[in-house]
Amino acid sequence: MKNKFSTFFLLMCTSFVAFSQQTTNVHTVVKGETVTQIARQYQTTVNEIFLLNPAAVNDINENQILLVPNLNYLGLQHEVQPKETVYGISKKYNVAIDQLYLYNPELKENGLKIGQRINISKPKEKATIIEQPYKEIVVNEKETIYSLAVQNNTSVSAIYEMNPGLEANGLKKDQTIKIPIRETIIESRNENFSTSTEVRFIIVEPKQTLFSISKKYNVSQNDLLEWNTELQNGLKEGMKLYVQKPLPEVAANMYPISNTSEIKKVNKNDIQELTLLLPFNINEESFTDRTTLNKRLKSDVFFNMALDFYSGALIAIDSAKALNLPVHIKIVDSKESNRSLNIEALRNEIDFSSTDVVIGPFFQKNVDAFSEVFKNQDLMVVSPLSTDVGKPYSNQVHAMPNNRLIRNTMMEYLRSKSGNIVAVVSPKNSTSKNYFSTDYPNVNVVNTADNGNVNISSVESNLKSGQINYVILDNNAIRSAVDLVSGLKKLSVKYEIRLVTLEKIDVLDSTEVRMQDLVDLQFTYPSVTNDTTSNVNQNFESAFKKRFDTMPNRFALRGFDVTMDVILRMVQNDSETNSIFGYGSEQIENRFTYVNENGGIFNSGIYVLYYDKDLTIKEAE
Repeated sequence: MKNKFSTFFLLMCTSFVAFSQQTTNVHTVVKGETVTQIARQYQTTVNEIFLLNPAAVNDINENQILLVPNLNYLGLQHEVQPKETVYGISKKYNVAIDQLYLYNPELKENGLKIGQRINISKPKEKATIIEQPYKEIVVNEKETIYSLAVQNNTSVSAIYEMNPGLEANGLKKDQTIKIPIRETIIESRNENFSTSTEVRFIIVEPKQTLFSISKKYNVSQNDLLEWNTELQNGLKEGMKLYVQKPLPEVAANMYPISNTSEIKKVNKNDIQELTLLLPFNINEESFTDRTTLNKRLKSDVFFNMALDFYSGALIAIDSAKALNLPVHIKIVDSKESNRSLNIEALRNEIDFSSTDVVIGPFFQKNVDAFSEVFKNQDLMVVSPLSTDVGKPYSNQVHAMPNNRLIRNTMMEYLRSKSGNIVAVVSPKNSTSKNYFSTDYPNVNVVNTADNGNVNISSVESNLKSGQINYVILDNNAIRSAVDLVSGLKKLSVKYEIRLVTLEKIDVLDSTEVRMQDLVDLQFTYPSVTNDTTSNVNQNFESAFKKRFDTMPNRFALRGFDVTMDVILRMVQNDSETNSIFGYGSEQIENRFTYVNENGGIFNSGIYVLYYDKDLTIKEAE
């Protein structure tokens, strides 16, 4: 691999918004209007508009109706509509189901009620608006509003606007008034800007045009329109405008994320530091020994996995570097194994004092050990691949959903469908039987025989006519899979049936199970990756193929998604939340919906997928 060390990165975090009559406004899109302009008009963020209007991510059209947040409301709530479910609301806002239960303790016991307002997240503060810069002066004898406007290179209307009541009461000697500063370089705290230089606040002078302003400040007229939505009504003397030097152009095939226009909103005042701990286990001698490296590539599965993850991370790094984003990257060979990680040696080699986020180590017990050492430092540790729960640390983030969260998400989906649920389990699996009896007592449990055989008559006795029957295969025995699938296919003539698993199980991939039967039963399952047939990111594949002359595999996609998601969160610098891992997002193949649980931060971003009868895999609604 070439160019293994890059420096700059990017990240943007999704926020959550309120959704009810009191918490939103309705906006009708006018011709030529952009989501950025609408967000600025309502002093909100593009991401908040996208969360309320998912279809707007692709494009908006003239006369389209959009919901936008009402700034008079400070909480993040949702008003429950008829037929809505906890699962559906969690998917709508890309927030963890457990998070909804955390902020609404009564939901588990009482369920949802129409018209009920539930908390989507913690209350947020009102957005801080940059005020127009001004200076105060004392009025001298014989001075007029006009003379003051001329002396201070401003307009009469601008002075009146800054001093309410002045126009009606007139100017008086020794009176203190505010005079707007016509052009001021200000620190950018506005999310619509993300400059590496400065943002200027200007006041439009007489006879100025958009063309002359764009030439004077070396920006495009489209940028001026995006930064200043009031320009839709025309340019006027004394109007306050924000002007920013634009970011460098980025090749379209370099940045795989669809919404490249939103990158301009990133706050770029502070450089963040990200360190990737990758288990290459390469010493200086072996690094130059091609024979040794080639031998490892042929035989060492873990080494290949690390390289694949790294290759995907490099595409994220390339993208962020091209965008000149303020994240400094360190790539470190952790020399990690599944048995040990020498943290003291890493500390002697690498200075972590200025590090904000670490991705790695790869093995969970090493992640726990690293988190323990740095638990008193302001440093977040991201576990990128492990599904083990490990020990809960407030400074540790589990980027891979664990098995419990996967099962719970699937069960919440089934419960949201209000169908009849039947689970086929092994009598030897007491954990599975206790899971249903304790957490989901309404599920009808059918035991297999000790050898895995399924008594289809016992299954049928628990089926119901007139509603969908969701039959869960919670047994990884090939005999159980074959019996259940073939039996349900026959019963599907009399009943409406969906075959379900609570996790991906290998037995359904067996040649003894007919694919057509799975399609006919609309096999439904949870997945930590978006395996839908339509989910192809051509920009990413093109960039990866161009750099490495091969197509990316699952670990390369994981490397890109985790790295890009972390970078976007780091650069966001969202003042509305104390944690950059507070809310949900989605990259190419992975969803990141974090929930705080037992002192740790866990990803519950899980897809519910099914085999459609048109022979494609789709995400369940």
